[in-house]
Parts: sequence; structure tokens; C-alpha cells
Amino acid sequence: MDCKELYAQKLMTAAQAAALVKSGDWVDYGWAVNTPVAVDAELAKRLPELEGVNFRGGILMWVPAIFQIDDPAAHMTWNSWHMGGIERKAVAAGYAYYSPLRYSELPRYYRESPDPLNIAVFVVAPMDSHGYFNPGPCASHLADAARKADKVF
Repeated sequence: MDCKELYAQKLMTAAQAAALVKSGDWVDYGWAVNTPVAVDAELAKRLPELEGVNFRGGILMWVPAIFQIDDPAAHMTWNSWHMGGIERKAVAAGYAYYSPLRYSELPRYYRESPDPLNIAVFVVAPMDSHGYFNPGPCASHLADAARKADKVF
């Protein structure tokens, strides 16, 4: 199978990915510059019809669209591995929490934790000729998150 065929098998739109998130899911939302943009915008459109969606992420570089819906606390919880100013404002608004840990332990957390991970979604470089994607500068724990997740986008 050539790269073009492999890419077609792995191709999904942001709307298709967002449509797979269900109420009660645990969704890993990347880290810093790997936080999704297109899926975030599509999921923000759907989030008002969902409840109890639990997100994990950290070091947000911009305010996600899911934070900007009406009454995010009624639909979601943000769990941060490491907080910046954006996430601190979400804590003050009542829909975000800090998960205390030493960052070097995060990959092991994914490998050993019994906590669920239904979906992992994060930005990566385009697929290479072997069918692989590179998560770039935030790769320290995303590989373990991808291995643990039921679905990866």
C-alpha cells in the first residue's frame, strides 16, 4: 500500500472526529502547541448537547472554543496537568481543575493509571511515507496517551 492509500484510510474531518465524542467521555486534548484547533471548533458546536465530558490537557496557548460556549460547567470539566493563565481563569469560572503531578511522571501515568481515556486528539505533522505522524515538540507523553486511548485523532 502506498502512502496516498494509507493516508486516505486515516483521513477524517474535524467534524467527523468531534461527532465521535459522547457524554461522559474522557478526552485528552494535547499539550501546549499540540492542542487541537479544528476539532476544538467543531466540538464547541456539539458540546452544548453533551454533558459530563472530561478533558485533559495543559499549558494552553490560546482559549479553546470549548471554553467559550454558554455555561461550559454544565457540559464539561477541564483537568489540567500544568496551568497557565487561561486555565486559572477557567478554574475561577468553576469548570477547571488542576491535577497535581510532576511532569516527568506523566508518561508513566498514562501507562499505569486505571483511569479511562476514550479519545486522544492533538495536532501532529502530516503523515510521512511510512504512515506515521510526528507530534513534534510536545512528544514526551503524547505517545503514551495515544497508546492508551480507545480512539486517536
